Amino acid sequence: MAGYGSMDSIDDGSSVEADRQLDAPRGSFEAYGEGIADGHASSGGDRFHWRASHTLFSILALILVAAVIAWFIQLPYYALTPGSAPQVSSLIKVPSADHHSHRGSVLLVYVELTPMRALYYPFFWLDPNAAIYSSAAILGTESTAQYATEGEIDMSTAQQAATVVALKQLGYKVSVTALGALIYGILPGSPAASSLQVGEVISKLDGFKVPTYLDLQNRLETIAPGAVVRVVVSAYPAGKPRTVSFKLGVFRSTGAGNYDCFPEGKGTKFAIAEFVTVKGGKPHPVSCVGIYPQGSGGIAVDGTAFKIGPLPVKVDVSSEGIVGPSAGLAFTLGLIQELDPANLTGGLKVAATGTMSIDGTVGDVGGVAQKTVAVRGAGASVFLVPPQEYAVAKAHAGSHLKVYSVSTIEQAIHILESLGGHIAPITAP
Repeated sequence: MAGYGSMDSIDDGSSVEADRQLDAPRGSFEAYGEGIADGHASSGGDRFHWRASHTLFSILALILVAAVIAWFIQLPYYALTPGSAPQVSSLIKVPSADHHSHRGSVLLVYVELTPMRALYYPFFWLDPNAAIYSSAAILGTESTAQYATEGEIDMSTAQQAATVVALKQLGYKVSVTALGALIYGILPGSPAASSLQVGEVISKLDGFKVPTYLDLQNRLETIAPGAVVRVVVSAYPAGKPRTVSFKLGVFRSTGAGNYDCFPEGKGTKFAIAEFVTVKGGKPHPVSCVGIYPQGSGGIAVDGTAFKIGPLPVKVDVSSEGIVGPSAGLAFTLGLIQELDPANLTGGLKVAATGTMSIDGTVGDVGGVAQKTVAVRGAGASVFLVPPQEYAVAKAHAGSHLKVYSVSTIEQAIHILESLGGHIAPITAP
C-alpha cells in the first residue's frame, strides 16, 4: 500500500527522557523532580516509566491486531485508481521489413481495479484520484470468474479488431468471416445458465447457421417460447463444436423497462412481455436463451465472433496482463504508426482510450477520470477519447493536455493529421 500516506512517530519528551535512564551513570541526579541515588530510582519514577512503556506497547499491539484483522475482512467494494500509460509499441511486433521508426508515440492507458479489504479503505477514501464502487456496480449479477473471462474476451477481440482496422486503413485487404453469436454474459437462472458457458460461440440453431448475433435473435423470434432447440457451440476462438439441447425461455417484464429471460414456468409473478418484431405485426411473446452480447459498434457487429486471415502482414499484439476492451483504439493507432512509412502522430505523444469494433467504430469505456490522471503523468500532449467520455476527460486534463472526441478510426486519423501527423496508405499486392 505504499504511496497512500505514512504515519510519523510522535516525540513525547517524557518517554524519551525516561529511556535515557538506562544509560545513565551510577550516582545521584534529578529527573522529573524525583531523587535518584546510587542508580536506584524512587518508586514514583519507576511506576511512571513502567506505565508509559506498557501503555505504548499496548497501543501498538492493538494497532497491529486491528491491522491483521482488517487485512482479512473483505468489503463489498472495489477501488478504481489511475494505472499506467505505456507505449503501445512495446506490445506490438511486426516483421522488421515492415517496421518504421518515428518520432512521437501512441500510449494506451489502463486503470487499477482493486478488491477492497478493510485495511485499504481509509487510504483509498483519502486518495483524491481514487473512486470507490460497490461490488454490485462493478460485477452486477456476475461472478468474479465470469467478469474475468469477459475481460479476457474483451482484450482478445480488441486485438483482433485493431489488427483488421489498422491494416485496412493502410490499404491492405483482410479476410473477415463471421463465426456466430459470441456468448459474452449469461443471465442467472435463464435457460443458458445450465447449458452454455461464457466465451462460447453459437454457430447453429436447429440446423440453421447463425453467423451473427443478429441472425440468432432473428431466428429465435420465429420459435415459440418453451420449444426445445438444438444449438451447436464451440469455445472462442477455435474450440471443438458440441451440440446442446434445452427449452427456450420467455421474456418477462421485471419493471422500470427491464426484461429478464425466464425458463418455462419460472418468474410467473412477472408478466410475460410482448414485442412487435415485424413491421405492422402484432405484439407477441418472444423466446430467449438468456445470453447478452459484447460490443458497442452497433447491431451489425455487436456480439459476433469473427475469424480473420490470412493476414498480409504478420502482426503480434500482446496484452502483458492487461484485460478489457479499452485499448482497442490505442492498438489500432499504434499498429498504423508501426507499419506506416509516414508518421501518424507527427512527433507528438498521443494517448488513446476507446473500444474498437471490427467496422472501425470507437465505443465508450470506463474509468476515464483515473485514466486522464495517468495520461497527464505520462506526459502526453493529446488524449483521444470516445464522445461519451469527453466531458470527464476534459475536466481532469489540466492546461497542457488537449482532449479530442472520436467515434470512428477515420475521425481519429483526421484529428491527428490536423495536428501535423500523416498517413501513407500502402497499395496492397
